[in-house]
Amino acid sequence: MILLYITICFEYSFLKGIRKSPEKIVLRIFLSQSCSMHKVNIMLKTGKDKRLYATPKEFEERERAFLSQIIQGSTIPTLVEHSEHICTHWNKAMENLTGHPAEEVVGTNRQWIAFYPKPRPTMADLIINDLQEEILKLYKHKCRKSPLIEGAYEAEDFFPGKGEAGKWIFFTAAPIKGSDGNIIGSIETIWDITQSKQLQHESESYIHQLSALCSISSALNTSLDIEESSRIAVDNIIANLDVDSAGIYLKEENSDFRVAYSSGYSESFYQTGNRVGPDGIVGKTVREGKTIIFEDVTIANTPYRGFALNEGLKSVACFPLVSNEEIFGVIKISSHTSRRFSGEDKDLFELIGNRVALAIENARLHHQTKMFSQSLELKVKEKTEELEESYRELRRSEERYRAMFDADPNPIFIMDIKTFKILDINATALDCYGYSRDEFLAMLFPDLGYDKNPELVEELKHVSLNQSHFYPKRIHQRKGGDYFYVNVHISPVRFMERDFLIATTTDITENVEKEAQLIQAGKMATLGTMAAGMAHEINQPLNVIQVCADFFLKMLKKNKEISRLELSTMADEIKSNVQRAAGIISHMRDFTRQSGVISGKLNINKPIRDVFKVLGQQLEVHQIELDLDLDDKLPSILADHNRMEQVFINLVTNAMDTLDEEGRKGDQEWKKFLKIRSFSEDGQVIVTVSDNGAGIPGDIIDKIFEPFFTTKDVGKGTGLGMSISYGIVKDYGGTINVKSKSGKGTTFELRFPIIR
Repeated sequence: MILLYITICFEYSFLKGIRKSPEKIVLRIFLSQSCSMHKVNIMLKTGKDKRLYATPKEFEERERAFLSQIIQGSTIPTLVEHSEHICTHWNKAMENLTGHPAEEVVGTNRQWIAFYPKPRPTMADLIINDLQEEILKLYKHKCRKSPLIEGAYEAEDFFPGKGEAGKWIFFTAAPIKGSDGNIIGSIETIWDITQSKQLQHESESYIHQLSALCSISSALNTSLDIEESSRIAVDNIIANLDVDSAGIYLKEENSDFRVAYSSGYSESFYQTGNRVGPDGIVGKTVREGKTIIFEDVTIANTPYRGFALNEGLKSVACFPLVSNEEIFGVIKISSHTSRRFSGEDKDLFELIGNRVALAIENARLHHQTKMFSQSLELKVKEKTEELEESYRELRRSEERYRAMFDADPNPIFIMDIKTFKILDINATALDCYGYSRDEFLAMLFPDLGYDKNPELVEELKHVSLNQSHFYPKRIHQRKGGDYFYVNVHISPVRFMERDFLIATTTDITENVEKEAQLIQAGKMATLGTMAAGMAHEINQPLNVIQVCADFFLKMLKKNKEISRLELSTMADEIKSNVQRAAGIISHMRDFTRQSGVISGKLNINKPIRDVFKVLGQQLEVHQIELDLDLDDKLPSILADHNRMEQVFINLVTNAMDTLDEEGRKGDQEWKKFLKIRSFSEDGQVIVTVSDNGAGIPGDIIDKIFEPFFTTKDVGKGTGLGMSISYGIVKDYGGTINVKSKSGKGTTFELRFPIIR
């Protein structure tokens, strides 16, 4: 029997022409033969440790089936022949590539039918017969020995009958040897390398075009003389294109054309210096303003018999030379032998025409410059003086700009509109922030801010190009680590075809500190209003403690025992009332502490409820009915609890005053009413504070947020409450508006952006 042991090794690489390394496939089939055995027991272990036995013939059939599965399942087009040149395998990939089904080839010696129109040996056939010289002779320079497999060859060839436009095929054939070393068959693999060949051809074509254009362009740069430029252009066109003759014809002042230079033509045909005369193709090129090409020229098929009959040209191309949309010349390129221009040359015609036109136009301008040198020299001198004066004025302007830029009392930053990289800063910025110029130029503008101002970065990404933007009370950091408050003004500007952002930062630390002091003063003023409520709230737990103390003294004087239950009850009462009083004092201490602008997440219902821990009793004393309609699922805002509590204390105390004022009118049936409502809508948290008091007259409603404005009697108000409230709300990105009617009441509406 024949025992087949198959080792298949595939090495993939790019085809020759893409990366200069041909694809190789190595298929080695080793066969060992044993004729002395009549029966071979082959033991195969199964998962259940059972032993199966197969005859040599059965094993051979399995090996053959396994080989067929490998070849048939391969994505590489493959055929296999045995020693009698009969095809034994023709896989699916081969069918797809050649268009010939396996049934047509397998079992025959007609494998040539897939590649050639008539019978001839394939490389696999020659490998079987070991005809190395025949292989090299038949495939010539397209064939070579395989560097990986002994006795194998590889080659590439073009097959015009394959596909619509033919195909390039790369194939490798290797011998199959028996255990005795004799060739018993061969295997051949096929690769379609048409696309890589096309890429190689396109690359070579592009390199040829680029080389020709660079050569012509470089040569044209060597001279500014018209005649010399024309000669250089013609000579280089002939040298770099597949043509043997060319000429350049330039327009004269009388509109006639003369031969600036020509080469490759007979003495009687358009010699340099002569007029073109009645050449129809030159005139037609000028009239139509486009390239005109004649190929396969004969006397019978061209209307311009001169260059066909007299000169014997087989192909001609004329294209115009254009400057400032005016045709001032024509280039004629022709061949006495080639009947057609190559595609590469045609692609270059327009590019060459543009380059030659530019070179000749430059030469013409240079010639005109020489003709009028004195006049031009004078004009150049005048222009030079004008430019120098312009440069001096520009320098003075730049110096003025830099002086004003550096003298500005506020730091100024110029930054890139997309990256926010700092591009320039003024001297004030250096003094204010403490960084050097080099350190600034390595930073982004948001780096100056507290926590790099992530909110500011997002806002800058959507900055509008047609308006300025103001960002109040931002925290910046100096080089030493000190923080300070700034107002940021940012304006977009376009300069030298680029968009920039100009940012001005104004140090408002002192103002913020004074504002904080003012707010603190407002808190102290508010304490006067809260005093009665505080006294009542603290007096109640003190009364309870006093009662308990009196009880203990009374029992001691009567020398009576106090039961454990009574003692425990009294202790609990004292403890709970001490905690109540301590809570009130702690709340007042927190309220009176000085708070900063820095904010955190806040549910606005909390400061609203805390207001009535101290003012609730006063509302009862003033007989004011309170309605709290607060949304328990309210989203958070960015604000400070202490400051927001002060805002609502100011609003509630103002409402109490106006309700008392309305109550003094003597209407006994009128009920005082105060309602506070919180809810969310359109991405905002909204709070309304409404009363049915005297209202605000229309002539003063616009002034209520001004500092020190008050309608209260002298000594009863500072005029700071509403101004402070307005500033606090603005600090946290909110708005506060008022609606009021005299005698009907007032509603304040506060809006804050929701944070996620």
